[in-house]
Amino acid sequence: MHANAWYREFAPCEALRPHVRTFFSFVPGAVAAASPRQLLREAGFVDLTSCSPQFGDGHASMLFELGRTCTLDGCWQTDGNAYCGTIAGPKTAVGRIAAGDLPQMLGVLFRPGARVGSLLGVPVRALTNRAIQIVEAWGNDAKSLPIELAELDEAGRIDRIEAILLQRLASPRKERTTTVNAEGLAASALRRRGRITVEAMAGAGGVSRQHLTREFHDRLGITPKLYCRLARFQSGLAYAGFGEAVDWAQIAAAMGYADQSHLIAEFREFGGMTPHQLASQDWFHPFIARARD
Repeated sequence: MHANAWYREFAPCEALRPHVRTFFSFVPGAVAAASPRQLLREAGFVDLTSCSPQFGDGHASMLFELGRTCTLDGCWQTDGNAYCGTIAGPKTAVGRIAAGDLPQMLGVLFRPGARVGSLLGVPVRALTNRAIQIVEAWGNDAKSLPIELAELDEAGRIDRIEAILLQRLASPRKERTTTVNAEGLAASALRRRGRITVEAMAGAGGVSRQHLTREFHDRLGITPKLYCRLARFQSGLAYAGFGEAVDWAQIAAAMGYADQSHLIAEFREFGGMTPHQLASQDWFHPFIARARD
């Protein structure tokens, strides 16, 4: 495929897989590049008009902007000031609404987990709906990291960040002990596409609803109820591009919404668009691709 830009997702090494869902990369290029890493997903773009809003997400992430920007029409521009590293917590509402310019980037999407705060350098609960500069978490040694990454190729960038994360993972850090497997319960909620009650999750964890809520907020940055709402919404993204044939009233019932109005309100809150708008265009977003999987 001839493209002006590529989005790709790569698998982390075995040691990081309990903590990192994927490394993701957005880079210029006319053709797909070969990589020794396991490629999980790839999409090429002539322009960025199909890119959808930044959906609400219950997971922390890390993003490095690497000094170049792809404009909406697919042209790349160099910007010597566009080097940046940020750490973001769970987003509980839609972010950027309209398609627009995107930076050349390398990112890390984390799984829910007790060690994520150690990898990030700041507790996840302190990052909900916030983004901070990488130097606030990793110190001034990380100030030049975006420029360093920009000078490497795609595979080299991922190797560099992976090495840093492995080093941080190996550092002895005292973790608060708990008997609640919040990570396992979150993974179960994702597998069920959010269609599980907080009471059922608490029962599976052998704790009260209040105790489970405290653990989720401490380790994931959001409540279990909100996490399930986000998981349910993201499962509905599989209907992107389905057109007029979608019976949203029937889908609302199948997804566990009270009614179609409830579904529409959740899509507006977490996705910035109505279900009809989602179905009317073949959008691109990593969450859409995962929902279709």
